[in-house]
Amino acid sequence: MKKKDLKVIIPVIVLAAALFVASQVMPRENKQANAGALATSIAQTGTPAPTATALAEVTSTPAPEATDTPAPQASPETTASPAVLAKPSPVPTLVPAKAYLKVQIGYLVFEPLALTEERDLELTQPDGKQNVVRITPESIIMHSSNCDNQDCVHQGMVSLENRDKRVLQSMIICLPNQVVLELLDPEEAQADWEAAHEKPGA
Repeated sequence: MKKKDLKVIIPVIVLAAALFVASQVMPRENKQANAGALATSIAQTGTPAPTATALAEVTSTPAPEATDTPAPQASPETTASPAVLAKPSPVPTLVPAKAYLKVQIGYLVFEPLALTEERDLELTQPDGKQNVVRITPESIIMHSSNCDNQDCVHQGMVSLENRDKRVLQSMIICLPNQVVLELLDPEEAQADWEAAHEKPGA
């Protein structure tokens, strides 16, 4: 092994170990906070990506409170049509795909994104940090980043075939921008989805 290779591999291993330790130390609520879905039309429409903060604010808006106004009661004399019952909102489901992208930006963890087509996904943060992820139905790669060291760009592609053979396995990490990408298979994505959508107290 060349000395040049060691200069890349050793910092990556140290980075992975540091992130693993940090993820174990963080409180469970922050680690599993469901920050909502990533925007899916960024590269195709050319519109700027919503920031992680904006996504968190949108998805954390509380539901309107129920009013104390009683429901109108039908009088016994009237033979009105049966009352229409409100339908429960449908339970969100995971879009079927061969692979999924899980993104963490700082403390925000987003829902798994189904990889169904080839495109670029821009991750833009309020402070100007930006990463561009190139995705295909079975792989992810950090195409570009405005971080200083560019280690995340040099970590290469993660695919369903090579993720168990890589140093960082299924992850690509941009430490300066605090971005972690993870390629999930359908079973892992389903487990992650269920954990994010489980009802409190269940």
